[in-house]
Amino acid sequence: MAKSSALMSYNVFTFPNEAQMQLHIKIWEVHGPLMFEKLRENGCLAYSYNQVWNNPGTFKTSAMYEYESPEAFQACQQVMKDYVQSIMSELRGLDVVIEASRNVIRQSIRVTG
Repeated sequence: MAKSSALMSYNVFTFPNEAQMQLHIKIWEVHGPLMFEKLRENGCLAYSYNQVWNNPGTFKTSAMYEYESPEAFQACQQVMKDYVQSIMSELRGLDVVIEASRNVIRQSIRVTG
């Protein structure tokens, strides 16, 4: 049986142009799965990186993480901070605005099988 998530964090990344957004997508394609392996070891149960498509003329991506507990959230925050620091040279030059939200999951329904 799958563990249920207690907390979720959701970040929206807004870029001034498509080129900046595409660079960010490329960085996440390379580094996201590696970072998730480290997060999973610390209680991150789910990860999703997305491109926002319903706002024509804007350039946005988002990332969603689900955690098994408040302690897992705290541990994963440190993992993310350390991991981002390790790839900072690739992130330099990105002009991005990050909106972050942290949520307590009240109801979650998943399709299985």
